[in-house]
Amino acid sequence: MKINRYLLTVVILTLLFFAPFLIKPRILTLKDNDLGRTYIPMLQFAKDSIIQDKTIPLWRPDQMMGEPLIGNAIFPVIYPLNLILIFLPANFTAVLFYAVHFTLAGVTTYFLAKSFGIKDLSALAAAVFYAFSTKMMVQTSAGHITMVAAFSFFPLAFLSVRKILQKPSYIWMVTGSISLAFLLILYPTIFYYSLLFLILYSLYYLWIHFTKWNYTVKQLLALASTFLIGLVLSAIQLIPQLEFGFLSTRSELKLEDVAVPLWNSQKLLSSLVFPYQNWKNLDHEAFLYLGFIPSILAILGFVHISKLRKIILLAFGVLTLLFIVGLSTPLFPLAYNFLPYLKYSRVTTRLWFIVALLVALLAAHALNKIKNKLIIYTFIVFFLLESVFIGYKKILDTPNLSFSNRSIYQFLANDDDIFRVYCTTYCFNPQLISRHKIEVLHGETPIQDEKFVDFLQKAGNYQFDRFAVIFPPYQVWQTGNPSVPDPGLLGLANVKYVASTYEINSEEFIFITKFDEIYLYKNTLFQPRALIENSQPEVTIEKYSPNKIVLSFEKTKKPTNLLLSEKFYPGWIATTGQQKLKIDSRDSIFRTVRVPAQKTNIELSYSPESYRLGKNITLATILFLFLCVWYTRKQKLNV
Repeated sequence: MKINRYLLTVVILTLLFFAPFLIKPRILTLKDNDLGRTYIPMLQFAKDSIIQDKTIPLWRPDQMMGEPLIGNAIFPVIYPLNLILIFLPANFTAVLFYAVHFTLAGVTTYFLAKSFGIKDLSALAAAVFYAFSTKMMVQTSAGHITMVAAFSFFPLAFLSVRKILQKPSYIWMVTGSISLAFLLILYPTIFYYSLLFLILYSLYYLWIHFTKWNYTVKQLLALASTFLIGLVLSAIQLIPQLEFGFLSTRSELKLEDVAVPLWNSQKLLSSLVFPYQNWKNLDHEAFLYLGFIPSILAILGFVHISKLRKIILLAFGVLTLLFIVGLSTPLFPLAYNFLPYLKYSRVTTRLWFIVALLVALLAAHALNKIKNKLIIYTFIVFFLLESVFIGYKKILDTPNLSFSNRSIYQFLANDDDIFRVYCTTYCFNPQLISRHKIEVLHGETPIQDEKFVDFLQKAGNYQFDRFAVIFPPYQVWQTGNPSVPDPGLLGLANVKYVASTYEINSEEFIFITKFDEIYLYKNTLFQPRALIENSQPEVTIEKYSPNKIVLSFEKTKKPTNLLLSEKFYPGWIATTGQQKLKIDSRDSIFRTVRVPAQKTNIELSYSPESYRLGKNITLATILFLFLCVWYTRKQKLNV
């Protein structure tokens, strides 16, 4: 079998770029960014759940009084590559995750460029320009691991749509469906923008290549089937996400919460053309620069395309810029009101990956007219020098998480009780919290249960009506008069210890000691994780895993209520023996279970109907696709 040297080049370049991180993963994974704060703890949690609890975690109990993991779009629970967690440490898994998807982005962009009639070497340039684009680099430095993975499936989805438009076939329909499903599973916002672009591109293609109505109808049916199958293929995660989306704060986002980052003309020009002048003031979301080489080559490639294509691309480019600048023009507010589900996304620049791919293809189109291979290689090398410099600088400039003051984590871990900790100033290292298996009431996630956010405001004794990712939001404690939390509500939420970087004056909080800059207090109003109301018998937690809780207690003489400081959420089922019990909410946030007389135990399991329905739809779709491919191959063999 002949090895394609151009694809091998993509693999080698990826390995070279990630070599320092593969050798020493912590260079990348200990950063104070989304990877270090959110994804590494989540990957470690998933690994522990699979290995220790022998289960795929659908629920995450270690922060914010529990939250649905299968319904939270931030983590692709059922993504197949997660299986490497079984064999590899979480840190190394994260680096390998990046490397695999950089390679996928390059390989699929190569074939996409070839489908446009671009020669091998120029197609390699397109692959490098996209896979190592500054867009990929800055999102890697920000720790957006699932976003980068979603970027890598976009060229494959684009290629599949092109192949279907050229000649509908089962193979490309299946490939397109799978790539769209992975896009959605990995990052719904990227799927959303990808789907909009692919629909617009399909309409454009059918318009300029129209031949016969019957063939056009066949193309449209094939595309519609591909998009539909992609949706139902992802149903196992999509349906729980839709359920959680309507219950989350995302459903209440205001226009100004979505239309970020904020721009001015100087910032936009600097971001697009020459970011080095304003390097420190440009965050990853406001970084639009795509590199000197591909930008210049894309302009040259634009000159050589047909007039109609120029008009279409120019219109797309202008509309994209008007969309990205958010509230600076009427376009984004109009799109916000017109496009369904756009309000659930945030950050207008997230669609810039489409521009990055189009620039790569236009640049390759310009290189296609150069016969001297040395010149093309020179362009690729100079681009890589600039892009890798930007990538490494952004990564290395990102500060590390602080791993000092480990004594407080050890102190909390040595307490054998089952409890939660609350920090008034989000003062813990999430990786150390995860490593010591300490549960916290506060937390960090871009998608949160709306009722819990309201409860935490009361328990933390603060008010904040804007969108936040960190709870409690930094705006409420980076003030001259930070709040004193409510010990009673914290106690109901099973908070035994309260940590703070400022002193708390309250009789209910007993000062224990100070760990460097962190004051630690014991909450005298602390209550057990589970208790029987108006009764003395203690409730013993026999098992506490992501998807299951088993409780035991003395035999009840009469029906009574069991109160759990666990978040009330659809999908939790309570049973005793073969009898199913009703779970109600207390104060819209806690769970209560009515226990019949003469019972000694209760089992609670998280098995939401949304997940079971989605799983059945996904499995049926996989079977359907398998049969389609099998039938197609059988037909070819019989010809």
